[in-house]
Amino acid sequence: MLNILPRGYRTLACVPRDTNLIDRASLQWSMRGACSRSLQVLRITALLLIGTITVFGVGDENVHAQNLGGQYVPSDAIVVGEVKVAETLAAPAAEMYPIEIFDALTKQNLGVGVESLQKVRFVVAAPGPGEPQFAAMLFSSMPLQIEKLSGELVDLESPSEIGGHECYPIVDAPGVVLHQANPKTLVIASQGYLNAVLRAGEPSSRRGALAELANDTPVSGNATILAAVTPIRPMAMGMVQAMAAQIPPPLQPFTQIPALLDAVVIGMDLEEADLKIQFDMLTSDEAKATQLNGLITNGLQFGRQMMMSQMMSGMDVDDPMADATRRYMERLSGMFITSMTPVQDGSKLSMDVSPTQGMAVQGVLVGLLLPAVQAARESARRMSSMNNLKQVGLAMHNSHSVYRKFPGDILSDDGTPLLSWRVAILPFIEQQTLYEQFKLDEPWDSPHNIQLLEKMPPVFNHPGVVVKSGQTVYQKPIGPKFIFEGHEGTSMRYILDGTSNTIMVLETPEEAAVEWTKPSDLDVDLDDLTSSVIGWDRQGFNALIADGSVRYISAVIDLEILKALLTRDGGEIIDSF
Repeated sequence: MLNILPRGYRTLACVPRDTNLIDRASLQWSMRGACSRSLQVLRITALLLIGTITVFGVGDENVHAQNLGGQYVPSDAIVVGEVKVAETLAAPAAEMYPIEIFDALTKQNLGVGVESLQKVRFVVAAPGPGEPQFAAMLFSSMPLQIEKLSGELVDLESPSEIGGHECYPIVDAPGVVLHQANPKTLVIASQGYLNAVLRAGEPSSRRGALAELANDTPVSGNATILAAVTPIRPMAMGMVQAMAAQIPPPLQPFTQIPALLDAVVIGMDLEEADLKIQFDMLTSDEAKATQLNGLITNGLQFGRQMMMSQMMSGMDVDDPMADATRRYMERLSGMFITSMTPVQDGSKLSMDVSPTQGMAVQGVLVGLLLPAVQAARESARRMSSMNNLKQVGLAMHNSHSVYRKFPGDILSDDGTPLLSWRVAILPFIEQQTLYEQFKLDEPWDSPHNIQLLEKMPPVFNHPGVVVKSGQTVYQKPIGPKFIFEGHEGTSMRYILDGTSNTIMVLETPEEAAVEWTKPSDLDVDLDDLTSSVIGWDRQGFNALIADGSVRYISAVIDLEILKALLTRDGGEIIDSF
């Protein structure tokens, strides 16, 4: 099998399929910390990557003889990239770029001119249950002096040590530090990743799969990015399998891509005044490459059909201009698909892309990708909301274990509803501190409790629905013979239809959103489920089932089945939904 792989890509095939198995907790890899630090990290990264934007307009044929190399690539890294800065800015095609501004910026913040910046390398670790781990290395032809770095970027007054290495914190970016590896090399890294990166820079260090692969991967022009899929394949397949039920049947075959792909190499270069982007997909054998090639080809055709269908849906088929537009788009999209169809060489698929093929072809690219991008965004929002509901379901069951019933609204001594069940489950979603701030003997809109409305936990925030601040669409359906008939909690023993056949909480239409602390939920009209539950402009909604699972319910569901799912003891038999 190894002989089938092209030279330089055989190392990756030696990695066992169970290497670096990612715990399911890694699916919850937190980007919250990364987002909070991103602005400041980008400030200094922009300086390190100065000139990177010119890789899309400049090239140099002299860099082809080099390999990417495994320097500063830890064994758990899944992405490594490198940008040639000095060679890019020295190319004749860069004459129109504001090099003087770049030069002033680097001198002001790094203490050296832009002509001294040789290259920038970055690495990203495999996702795990903690914060993202990453590093960026700046290589200069001139010595870099720490004391000349801008105080707005690096806190020079607060040095510390990590594994015996002197570090300086990045301003306003907790957990990110700068270290001078040698007089001409700066390393910016996640605090917990610095040692691994520095050890990987030593000649005697153990090489991981990505580093070995990088040692034999040629540098393509001004920028090269290498990503290994093998170490994160279990996580990728887990995510795909979790989403499988939500993926339309025509797109189901694409869920096999993570199982077929081993690595991706992207190289950017300019030859004869025309930018070239080389995109290589590496597999472990020729059969998988052939299967992957078929999936990509079918995907391009599917995207073309979707685009043509959307473009022509509002046109008069008898209009000569509409017919001419159709024929033009068919011809142009055909040209684009031909240019984007991979060329197979054994276990490798390659695509050469030139963005200067024409604005019209780029427009077709947008048209082809737009439906897929929109579908991906919608799927991501749906998955995020499903995770919210799963947390709510876990809290519901934990509360039931403690109190022998699912939580209802918080009531006064005389039975007056004061606060929502969403407040009652706060201790079960790691929000005990917030729970203790409420006055449980006062209504939700009392002068004290109303101040807590803006502290709604993220679990009650639907990522794809725009509602007023402090409102939520996660509500319990209220109705006769439902799990909840009013404000009181309910015991599981009363769910006679089975917990796997009964809805407990669902996403309501936007117009039915309520304040999350208010003891108000969705009053269901069984005679008009379309407007009260489904909504007129939704394709479907997520629902938390009483057994703790979350299901997506299509808007075209049989209303009798939906009614059966809402009731807890209707005696209906539900085969599937």
